[in-house]
Amino acid sequence: MLGITNASPLIYLGKLGKLDLLPKIFKKIYTTDLVKNEVLRLETAPERVILEEAFSSWLITKKSQTNSLMEKLEQLNIHKGEASVLVLAKELSFQGDKTIVILDDLTTRDIARAMGFVITGTVGILLRSIKQDLISKNECKILLTQLTTETDFRMSIKLYSRIIKNLERI
Repeated sequence: MLGITNASPLIYLGKLGKLDLLPKIFKKIYTTDLVKNEVLRLETAPERVILEEAFSSWLITKKSQTNSLMEKLEQLNIHKGEASVLVLAKELSFQGDKTIVILDDLTTRDIARAMGFVITGTVGILLRSIKQDLISKNECKILLTQLTTETDFRMSIKLYSRIIKNLERI
């Protein structure tokens, strides 16, 4: 299974100290040079060292391509990095492996679904990690609380409550 990630899941998992979950869940993880530049632009970010290590070891960076699909996606007013991830996902989806696009932005998630991609986000990675016995339910609850209280990650209270309830069913 291939993962193709945008910036926000990398940043948030880095902030939580859980970026190492990605290579445990996916056979290969890709992103684009635009995302890499966005993620590493803040030199003083506490998670920068973890992110640099990921880029130098397991996170595969592909050069962004400007093509008609990229131009169409940019016309939908989504961030250029997100558009580059969707273009890369389209390119890699022909390799035969199941491809999952990892992003948090709701508009971009809707566009990705419309393009036929399977998607997940930061919260989805945490939930998958429980199912694969990489973290416990209790650790996931703690991480979700940290994500929503110690970072600028946005999630409605209704969604947060639903996720906590669903944790009990896993």
